[in-house]
Amino acid sequence: MHTKIDLLVIGAGSAGRYAARAAASLGKSVVLVDKGPFGGLCILKGCMPSKALLRPAHVFHLMKHRLGELGLSIEGTPRIDIPAIVRMKNAMIREMAEDARKSVEQTRGISLLSGRFSFTGPQSGVLDDTPLHFDKAVIATGSRIHLPSIPGLDPEWILTSDDVLELEDIPSSTLVLGGGPVGLELGQYLSCLGSDVTLADTNPNWHPQTDPLLAREYLGALESRGLAMRLGIRAERFDREEGGKPCFHFQVDGKKHAIPFDKVLLATGRRPDTAGLNLPAAQVHTTRHGHIQVDAFLRTSNHSIFAAGDVTGILPVLNLATFHGEMAGRNAILPIPVTVREPVVPIAIFTDPEYARAGLTESQAQARRIPVRTGRIPFSDVGKAIVYRETDGALKIVIHAKSREILGVEMFGHGASDLVHTLATAMHFHATIDQYQEILHIHPTFSEIFKYLADDMTDAI
Repeated sequence: MHTKIDLLVIGAGSAGRYAARAAASLGKSVVLVDKGPFGGLCILKGCMPSKALLRPAHVFHLMKHRLGELGLSIEGTPRIDIPAIVRMKNAMIREMAEDARKSVEQTRGISLLSGRFSFTGPQSGVLDDTPLHFDKAVIATGSRIHLPSIPGLDPEWILTSDDVLELEDIPSSTLVLGGGPVGLELGQYLSCLGSDVTLADTNPNWHPQTDPLLAREYLGALESRGLAMRLGIRAERFDREEGGKPCFHFQVDGKKHAIPFDKVLLATGRRPDTAGLNLPAAQVHTTRHGHIQVDAFLRTSNHSIFAAGDVTGILPVLNLATFHGEMAGRNAILPIPVTVREPVVPIAIFTDPEYARAGLTESQAQARRIPVRTGRIPFSDVGKAIVYRETDGALKIVIHAKSREILGVEMFGHGASDLVHTLATAMHFHATIDQYQEILHIHPTFSEIFKYLADDMTDAI
């Protein structure tokens, strides 16, 4: 088939596609293999379909509960056509996946092959039954859903994130296990469409690295929009009530609780998707959780094989996956690989209101023994937030106590996923709070919140 493969890329998700393009741009022969369906997690089952559903759900909630504060009303009761929304989502996803496929197929130097790949040696493998030999390889097979084992849990009660994306009948009550982005986003989606949703998580402080006050305010805003929270749980078991309804039993601070439900969304995380790759044959080592171990060059224990994206267990967000994919593709080809820098990685949760952060939180800086000072401001101090009736939110900035360089930003509020890039850009260029304070901002805008807080921090410090 291919007498010479300079680079074999396994997995055509975001990391794999960027790795293939990076190597092809350097004039190398690239074979990109994927077990299908083509598109990767973000397009098919992650970022894009979930946002396609969240948008109408948030608008529906606005129509039902918040029009009055804008001086608006509608005749009758707002109605939602869930099957139509799912059809529209599926049409958008098909188009996105097809566009991604065309982009790969039109890139000179890349051959796209479909099938299941398995290693047979350090520089060889089989695609279905076809032998392949390669000089270098990049593993970018992503992650798969992980279902926890909890006593009494009946498979017929379970919803996965994949299931929620295709639901046309909303359960009357839903238990969500897991307080990460998937649990919060899809939990709010179901809540907006009428399900009685309770989200339960084992961490008493939501996420330990976040600012405790900001986290409490953020979760409080979600609760005010209908999402019930139970944090710090210790799971015990599932069973059925006398009437046959499923029930979840757990403890909080030693006190026993029980929540009846119709369906349970398991959003307790994902695991690396390496099943069938036969990594031992390739001499590629993994952690005890199955993630592929990589060094500062994104090389595995076999220096002919690199890895990028969710399969490595490094922060599982698309912007980092594409960056690492590109770097893995380049390093696999370069005569001398380059150390992969640690970029500023903005992350977001697309609830209403949104949550976002970039850089270090105060607790992360303290763990690194970095002296810091912080500033904080609520969205209710921002003119545009007031006139838009979007005052739920807050911003926290972390700076170095001596150099005054901006080290981190954490926020929740309207448009936080877009706003966070303002300070992520400043951090990329190692700007100080004093330098940022000199930047002019349009009035009235939500991004003025950064200017107001920079003014406060430069006057007060």
